[in-house]
Amino acid sequence: MSTAKLKKEVLKHLAENPLSLAEIAVKMELKEKKVFRLLRSLFEGGEVISFRGPDSIRKYRLTTDEEKSKNQAPKAEVEELNVDEEEDDE
Repeated sequence: MSTAKLKKEVLKHLAENPLSLAEIAVKMELKEKKVFRLLRSLFEGGEVISFRGPDSIRKYRLTTDEEKSKNQAPKAEVEELNVDEEEDDE
């Protein structure tokens, strides 16, 4: 199965409820190493976030629209700052 399809399947499972890496691996019948790579990619893309559950186990869930918009705003501000700094150098 392609990586894109596997990512979609991970997102489908996380849409139901938050899961740990091990739980996702069991549901998808994949090695934890492969699931880790998928989660890392989804995390870097802002599609999932991680948190510690009450049992102190790291779990993953989908990123809400509100969280996505918060994460994008600071990046835009940083880009604007970099543009201003470049203009001062000229």
